[in-house]
Amino acid sequence: MLNIDKFVQIRKSLKLSQTALCSGICTQSTLSKFENNGLVPSFKILNQLCERMNISLSDLMGPSDESGVTEQLIEADFSLISYDYEKLAKLMAKVKQSSLKKSDDKFHYQYLKGQVALYDKNEPMSALYYFNGILTAADLKADSIYRLLALNGCSEVYFSQKEFDKAKHYYDQIKNEILKFKVNSNEEAIQVLSILCTAGEFYGEQGDYKHSDKLLNAAYNLCATRHLVFFLARTCLRLGENIVAQNGDIQKAKDNFYDAIAFGRLNDNQQVIERAQSAIENL
Repeated sequence: MLNIDKFVQIRKSLKLSQTALCSGICTQSTLSKFENNGLVPSFKILNQLCERMNISLSDLMGPSDESGVTEQLIEADFSLISYDYEKLAKLMAKVKQSSLKKSDDKFHYQYLKGQVALYDKNEPMSALYYFNGILTAADLKADSIYRLLALNGCSEVYFSQKEFDKAKHYYDQIKNEILKFKVNSNEEAIQVLSILCTAGEFYGEQGDYKHSDKLLNAAYNLCATRHLVFFLARTCLRLGENIVAQNGDIQKAKDNFYDAIAFGRLNDNQQVIERAQSAIENL
């Protein structure tokens, strides 16, 4: 967990105003919302703010994260969001499993290792091994976000193998639960968004636009209320694709694609940008 008080103390000790610290990096409003309301900006912005103060993100972690493990896992999450599986694999290779002390960190590690196995190494059975390792853990709580992430991971495995009925079996288990999940932090928000987006993309691919739009709109609203932009590129892209697939309002589809490009540029998500640009050209 980020120690925001420590961040503020360091800034003040350097005699940096909010305006001076964020100049050229983000708006003063973004920094203020982080310091006063705990609304964490993107990893890129937060990392640049830390660099300007000559500290690393790991310096803001709690005592149990002195090894920098949490920082590595958070950075790995952002690589997963932007489809940068090569970077995800490199980051996870640096994480020492023996350094993980908390159950949630262990589950987080297994989930990301499963994603590496599936998308970087193309080893679906290895991915299932990691995801099932979470689901069968004795200390996994029924309301844990990692249970839903593991179920989501199983769905992704079967979808990658074109076993759509099996993938749907898992997504049908989580589609209602994830909509009801109570988000208590921006870290949890990112994980919930991961599920909302992948599930929304799945149902969209299957032509079930009712469930796809419901999940994607929930993702959009969560991004808005939490001031998070990480998933908006993917969300807008899929919403646009859903409109086109249903022969809907072309202008509305274009608006979503242009939004996807804008958010994709903000997050340096080239795959989304290229797909959105291609979609616009084909309209």
